[in-house]
Amino acid sequence: MRECGYNVQVPVSENSKLMTFGSNHQYLECVKAAYEFASGELLSLIKEKYDLIGKLRSIKHYLLLDQGDFLVHFMDIAREELLKKHDEISVEKLQSLLDLALRTTAAAADPCHEDLTCCVERASVLKGLSRLKDLDIKNVSHSNDLEEPISITGLETFSLSYKIQWPLSIVISRKALTKYQLIFRFLFHCKHVERQLCGAWQMHQGVRALNSHGTAISRSSLLCRSMLRFINSLLHYLTFEVLEPNWQVMHGRLQTAKSIDEVIQHHDFFLDKCLKECLLLLPELIQKVEKLKSLCLQYAAATQWLISSSIDIPKLDEQSDGSFGSGKLKSKNPSQVQKVMTRNSAVTDSILKFEREFNAELQTLRPILSSSSQAEPYLTHLAQWILGVGNDQ
Repeated sequence: MRECGYNVQVPVSENSKLMTFGSNHQYLECVKAAYEFASGELLSLIKEKYDLIGKLRSIKHYLLLDQGDFLVHFMDIAREELLKKHDEISVEKLQSLLDLALRTTAAAADPCHEDLTCCVERASVLKGLSRLKDLDIKNVSHSNDLEEPISITGLETFSLSYKIQWPLSIVISRKALTKYQLIFRFLFHCKHVERQLCGAWQMHQGVRALNSHGTAISRSSLLCRSMLRFINSLLHYLTFEVLEPNWQVMHGRLQTAKSIDEVIQHHDFFLDKCLKECLLLLPELIQKVEKLKSLCLQYAAATQWLISSSIDIPKLDEQSDGSFGSGKLKSKNPSQVQKVMTRNSAVTDSILKFEREFNAELQTLRPILSSSSQAEPYLTHLAQWILGVGNDQ
């Protein structure tokens, strides 16, 4: 505390406690009194001078996406860089884009936003989770068999970090920050999947009036809607069923904490609980979720080809006044007809393949969620939402 420039004034009443000698019991009482006084003073210093609650709230805004407007802007302007392989990304460029996003959104009003930095990890979230055993967290099996994407991009490896100064680092340690980052990376990638599916949905909506055949594109639209329901349900669960209520509980406990040890305990408990309830400490569930997210991204990437190939807009007879006729289509020769039929068949097969794979993964996820929710009640709402996905197909 003195290293922080804080002059500790020990009251006479406290000094008298420390000068009472006698039996071993009295020595222990002296040590306990000294510890409680020092711990209380340190807690006051961290809470008042260094604004621990304000710093934690700022971390919540950015790493737990409590205020996500800056992230939307950042993902728009950094898209090109994030699509690169992780070893080809310029962290300096990402940092400048992050600073721009922070300055041009509501985050600019936060005095702590300058403490936010970005980094690019070397492995996916699943591989990062396999190292949680080094953080003394149980319930994570050895994950040497986890599949790593052949070529992961910045979208899988991008992370935010936060500059934590002494003595706040006593509470927000390197270990604690790593846990925040794992949660952020999971949320960030879920947001990316949601954005890609929203783009695919907008494409479907944009061509509804032009679709002259309807079968393939309608089926694709239903699949897109089911995928969106899945990722939206997951994000709603993570945000409103896990992170927000757990943060409120921790906030209340920190307000009444009597020692720095209690603060550390409440903060660590919050992070471990969030990791678990965000499915990150449940390997069987998280791998299923990652597979579903991967299918959603593959489908979203293929949507442009699927839509452009599934819409056959024959040329209409142009009238002499420059307008188009209402109805008669120019005839096609047999080779053109065969080409269109082959293309439409390929599109339909592709959509059906995505649909089968997505529904199959959902079917395997549902019983796991249902059984897990019996032992882990916090999964009940997620199980209910996931069970409803795909019923409209």
